[in-house]
Amino acid sequence: MREPKTNSGVSEMAAEILIIILVILIAAIAYAAFSGALNPLFTKKSVYVAGSAKIDTLPQPGGISDDILTYLPEAGDAFYLTGQTIGANGTQVTFKAISPSGQTLIPDASSIRGPLYGKTLYIYPNGSPAATQCNYIVSQTQPTGLLRPMAIGTWTIQMIDENVHVLANSVSETVKNGGTSLPVAGGFLNTGTGKFYDVNCNPITENINGNLFSSPIGPGNMSATYFNGQSSVTIPDSTGLAFTGDMSLSMWFDPTQAIPYSSSGNGWEQLIGKGQTTSPGSSSTNENDNYQIFQLGNQILFEWNDATNGQHYQAITTTAPIQANAWNYITATVSGGHLTIYDNGVAQPLNYDNSNVPDPESGVTTPQTPNGLVNIANNNNFPVNIGEQNSASGPGDAFYYTGLIGSTALYNRALTPQEIANNYAGDSA
Repeated sequence: MREPKTNSGVSEMAAEILIIILVILIAAIAYAAFSGALNPLFTKKSVYVAGSAKIDTLPQPGGISDDILTYLPEAGDAFYLTGQTIGANGTQVTFKAISPSGQTLIPDASSIRGPLYGKTLYIYPNGSPAATQCNYIVSQTQPTGLLRPMAIGTWTIQMIDENVHVLANSVSETVKNGGTSLPVAGGFLNTGTGKFYDVNCNPITENINGNLFSSPIGPGNMSATYFNGQSSVTIPDSTGLAFTGDMSLSMWFDPTQAIPYSSSGNGWEQLIGKGQTTSPGSSSTNENDNYQIFQLGNQILFEWNDATNGQHYQAITTTAPIQANAWNYITATVSGGHLTIYDNGVAQPLNYDNSNVPDPESGVTTPQTPNGLVNIANNNNFPVNIGEQNSASGPGDAFYYTGLIGSTALYNRALTPQEIANNYAGDSA
C-alpha cells in the first residue's frame, strides 16, 4: 500500500523563494539607504511649519480703514524666507500671497531678520511710488502712513519648501476693508526694468516706437519716461484693456508745454488711448475709440464712441488745470454712465460735444448721447497707445506727446474719490 503524498517538497520550495525575495528586499533597502546618503533627495524630509493668519485693520486718512494680512509662525522646523539675508538658517521657504482673483504675489522679504517663530509677519502692498500693483512686502514691522489698499476677499498665504518643492503650510483670511480689485493693467512705461503688468501680474509686451528714456525722477522717486514728441509705446490689444462699463484711467504726467488749444491742432497731445483715427485734425475724421485721454493745451479731453449709435463724443474740462513743467495727476472715471475727470484729486467741470474737433466752450454740460450717459463702445483689435494717437494714416500725424509720463493704471471699475485722493497723496496711480 502506497504512502499518501505530502506537500513538504512544495513547502520547501516556497520557503526558498520567500527567502530569496527577502534577501532581494533587504539588498534594495540597503542600496536605497546607501544611495540616499549620497543623494539627499532620496531621504530629504520636507520642512514642517505651523502658523496662523489674521487681519490687522489700520485707520487711514478720510475716516476709512484698510486691512492688511498677518502671519504668525508658531511651531515647526527651522526655516528662513527666500530673500532673507540675515539669520538665514534652516530650510529655505518662499512666502506667497494669493489674491482673491487668483494672482500669486511673492512679497519682498529682504527686511526679515533672524528666526521667525513667535514673531508676527505683516503682509501688505509696497507703498513706494517706485512700486507697481504687483509689489508686496512681508515685514516684521507694522506699516505706518498711507497704505495702498488690498483687494477685498479671501487671501491665501502659502509657504513653499524650496528644497523639495512642496507646500509647507497654507492658511487663508478675508480682507473686508480695501479696494474691490487691483488694476487690470498698470506699472511704468520703461525700457529698463519697469514694465506694464496685467491683473495676474504677468508682464505685458510693450512695443517701443522711437527713443524713450526712463529714470526714477517722478514724485517720490517714481519711475518716469520721457517722450520726445516723436516716440510712443504700443501695448497689443487684450481683453483686460477694453472697457464697456465702469472704468478708471489713472496717470501721472509732466508736460513740456501747456499752451492754449486752437482748432488747428496746436496743443493736442495724446496721453493714452485705445482706438484709431484715419485723418487726424480733419472735421471729417472717422474715429473708432474705446477711450482716449488727451492733453488739450492746458485742459484735459476724454473721448469715446457711443455703444448705441456708434457716434464720436468728447468731454473737455472747462478750467485750465494743467501746468507745464510740473507733475499733474489725472484720473478719468466712468461710474454708471457718469464721467468724472479729476486733476490732482479734484473733480473738474466738463463741457461735452458730438464732434471730432473739440469745442471747449460748447456750454453743453451733459453728454449729447441718446440716453444722456457715457455708454462706451468696445472696439475690436486696436492696441493701447501711449504718447501718440493710433492713426491708420501712419506715424507723423498722430498728436505726439512731449514730456514725462509716470505711474499709469487702468481699472475695470470706478475709483472712489477717496482712493483718488489717496493716490495723489501717495504718489501712486
